[in-house]
Amino acid sequence: MQFSSIDLEKALRKEKKKSIKRDLLEEVKAQLESDFEEDCLIEERIKSKSNSTASNFHSGDLENVFNLDQIKSICVKYRLRFLEAAAYKAELPAEAILKVKSLEKKWGVELKNFKIVAPQSLFELEDPDADPLLFAELGNNQYYFIHKWGSDLNGLRAVAAFPLRSFMHLFWTLLTLALIFAAVIPTPTLGLKLFVWIHSFIAFCALACVYVFGMRQNFSSESWNSKFM
Repeated sequence: MQFSSIDLEKALRKEKKKSIKRDLLEEVKAQLESDFEEDCLIEERIKSKSNSTASNFHSGDLENVFNLDQIKSICVKYRLRFLEAAAYKAELPAEAILKVKSLEKKWGVELKNFKIVAPQSLFELEDPDADPLLFAELGNNQYYFIHKWGSDLNGLRAVAAFPLRSFMHLFWTLLTLALIFAAVIPTPTLGLKLFVWIHSFIAFCALACVYVFGMRQNFSSESWNSKFM
């Protein structure tokens, strides 16, 4: 039996390529593990309660900085909550965590005290839809918008949420509904139509009381940043 000769130089170079590939794979693996650990730490920081803010945060990106009144206005209009990210019960998307990591590396600052704008159903509210927005508090009632995920809100949400924005919104809604109801009911005299309007308004008020108090619904102007039902 004859054996082919071995070129030691070729064998050495082949072994070098294998070694480089192994080292590269190990390096990639180590980097992935490091990134995963860093992502987990950021997610843990987002979901943890904190009273501190990124006080040394300075950026020219004012387009994404919103004050508390602007956020409140959106929450009241669309019946949303603005609460600590720690109360958010759904899973945070990877894109949000990557955005936080990117911003912190870009500005050299650790963002803290994260808050989320989302429908009530996505929060673990105390007392025993989805289009979340993630913010980081900057101090002085200023918040930096970080990331949005989920689908857009239904265009009818503002209409459906209108009556429960505040007590006066509910009052004018019921008054208008009673007026429309009285207008479509055929009556022989104006006095009878006025009678129908007043009594239908009283009936609508009674139904609204049953819904608001029976279903424990609070006005958005009062509950937009409340952790309670």
